[in-house]
Amino acid sequence: MIYQSVSTRFSSYKIMKTNIMNEQSPLYKIFTVLMFVVSFVYFGVFRFFVVPSGDDYFWWGPSGTYLLHHMFYGPQATYGGSSNGRYIGNTLEIFTMHNLWLAILMYAIFWTLLLWGFWELSGPTFLSLVLSFLFVFTLQDGFLNNILVWNAGFINYVPPVAMILVYIWMVDTNKDKKPSRIIPLCTLILAYVIGLFTETLTIASIVLGVLVILYFNKKTKAFHITYLVGAIASAITMFMHPGYHEHNLYHTTTFNLSEIWLNYSKITHFWLITFNLALLVGLLLAIVLLAVQSDFSILKKISITLISLVFLAYYIGINIYLKQLKLNYMYGYTKFNTNLANIEGIISLLLVTFIGYCIFIFFKTDAKMWLYFLMTGVIMGQLLFVSAPINCRGNFETYVFMYLIAMRFVIAAAKNIKFRNLFTGLLSLTLIVVGAGYMNVMNTNYKVNSVRVQDPKFYTGKASVNRYVPYRKFIWVNDLKSQQAPAYWKEYFNIK
Repeated sequence: MIYQSVSTRFSSYKIMKTNIMNEQSPLYKIFTVLMFVVSFVYFGVFRFFVVPSGDDYFWWGPSGTYLLHHMFYGPQATYGGSSNGRYIGNTLEIFTMHNLWLAILMYAIFWTLLLWGFWELSGPTFLSLVLSFLFVFTLQDGFLNNILVWNAGFINYVPPVAMILVYIWMVDTNKDKKPSRIIPLCTLILAYVIGLFTETLTIASIVLGVLVILYFNKKTKAFHITYLVGAIASAITMFMHPGYHEHNLYHTTTFNLSEIWLNYSKITHFWLITFNLALLVGLLLAIVLLAVQSDFSILKKISITLISLVFLAYYIGINIYLKQLKLNYMYGYTKFNTNLANIEGIISLLLVTFIGYCIFIFFKTDAKMWLYFLMTGVIMGQLLFVSAPINCRGNFETYVFMYLIAMRFVIAAAKNIKFRNLFTGLLSLTLIVVGAGYMNVMNTNYKVNSVRVQDPKFYTGKASVNRYVPYRKFIWVNDLKSQQAPAYWKEYFNIK
């Protein structure tokens, strides 16, 4: 009887597991809804534990108030790069720094919306659901520090790219049917809002609108046009801001090819390619599996496999080597060997070319894959001309599109493997463990910070905070002590 009971339970577990992984079953649909509810709650709690830093206090304080009341325009000597046309991003930064509940709501909504976009665009399967939720936990340290755990970084970079994925989803779901009459108005507003966060995505949004219209050609729909109109109107609104028409030492560009290559090889290509090790491992192993599963000639299979493994070995090796070198607080190298930088830069370009080739041979007719590839290039292409400030935040959007590409490869490669369910189960377990670990880190930092910012010497302005938090990379600029503001914490804790 005991054996029968255990057997019955095991059979029930197998049936439940099968139903969850069957995308057509009601259980799977209920499970996905619960997953996104959990995501919303998780990110809401996560934001509660986020410790503000640096620019957050600038926007929270009198400087932010002044800019808010002067259409984000002020004297260059005082406000510099903060005098700009990021109307919605700046406004949300100010409001979320003054209202914790709004900050929690924004954080929960837009991180969950971004993950939903990954899931929908990759085909709503159980594996794509798990891969989507893993996105946050694959972020390299630079993105983690500048986007995930920093309010100013999150506000300016996550909401617009999440909304861009929503637009791509709208295009994809309405390609073979007549859309609702309200959709053109929705895309007009959507595009206008997207363009008022960061300059790079403002331009990229216009390019996206053009690419969609060129692709559909004579089958272009009204909402495609209204999106482009909204994107152009948004760009006009942003770049009419007087801050862009004055000499600004904070924002400078260059068209010198030598300087562009120097910045790319010594700084930006690390954020674009090298540091994204989790993505590279998944992508390259997926390419190997697809090559083995294909009906290509033996020579072609061997060539693709060897090239993939060589790239894989190189990037694992170079990341091990780079761990020995010190990064500055902006997650770049202050000094880097020029010869190695040139080699690294060239290899990164070869890898990008190889990924493009693999898209061509495995997903030749997949328009979304080509769109992701082109959007990565459009965003990175703009960043090449920026000579100051150079930071990793702009590359976060390239990572979003690269992750979509990698997901498509992994899902295709896993489709015909016998241990697919085991693979998905291991990824699910990884998600739970790493997610719990991140939350524990945030909670620990929050508790330590709550104690240190109530030190009388700190909140009276006589000294900076007296110690670092245990996990420094989980606070922007690695928790530089000078980046904490007494006035904010006095108000936060109601200290008289």
